[in-house]
Amino acid sequence: MRPAGRAQPRSTRLFVSIAFGSALLVLLTQTPALAGPRGTLKGLAAPFTAVVTHAVDHFDAGLGLLQDAGRQRADNRKLQAENRALKRQVAELQAAGSENADLRQALGFQKSFGHRLLAASVIARSPDGLTRSVTIDRGRAQGIEPGLIVVSGAGLVGRVTDVGQHSAIVQTLVDASSRVNAYTATSGLDATVIGEGGPISMVVLPKPGVVAQPGEWALTSGIGGTYPRGIVVGQVAVFHRRDSATVETAELAPANDFGSLSTVLVILDWAPQR
Repeated sequence: MRPAGRAQPRSTRLFVSIAFGSALLVLLTQTPALAGPRGTLKGLAAPFTAVVTHAVDHFDAGLGLLQDAGRQRADNRKLQAENRALKRQVAELQAAGSENADLRQALGFQKSFGHRLLAASVIARSPDGLTRSVTIDRGRAQGIEPGLIVVSGAGLVGRVTDVGQHSAIVQTLVDASSRVNAYTATSGLDATVIGEGGPISMVVLPKPGVVAQPGEWALTSGIGGTYPRGIVVGQVAVFHRRDSATVETAELAPANDFGSLSTVLVILDWAPQR
């Protein structure tokens, strides 16, 4: 077992040494009784005085470093917290900007479309890759019925298939079971747009010498009475021309990005033919 004196921390011994040295300096410089031999005593104490002064300087420097390190850690924590807050704010602003853009586009479409529309928010999406549906926050209580057509400011979204009291499921254009009669805006080709669980294709009735060009828009034709005429469906990406074929095909880019769609419009004053 160590003696109590040896167990003292080094910092305590240093403090005692500094205190003793400081007291000695005061004694040498301030005590009148030592005025005579003060010179001799100063000479004898000079080495110890230098050691004490050196120790005090090192102690002050170490204390300053500790204080600087503490301040630096506190500053780093503050900067990290501010950085996290800024990232959150940027994400929130981006999300708000996207939703506001959808809403502005929908409102503009509502003014020019000429039908009575009800705005709704997308509150859920189907989890699998084939049943591409979305759930909206409007239902029977707001006048929603199965078969009603759903659009956005960009174009056709799909149609209502199931209705609850305050929500409804919308089968989107890209659903594997979706079929939409359409026509190409410039070339005037009649077609059927087929959902494939992701991309969409278009089966085209050929006309001699007529080809749909990439970038040409396809719109609902109104044939069959399921959809009103003139709603934008998508844009031709690739047209596959086949000589002497009874049908031709095209790849179509949907007008809407169904993965990020947040605001839709339900057409209330147009009922599909039964």
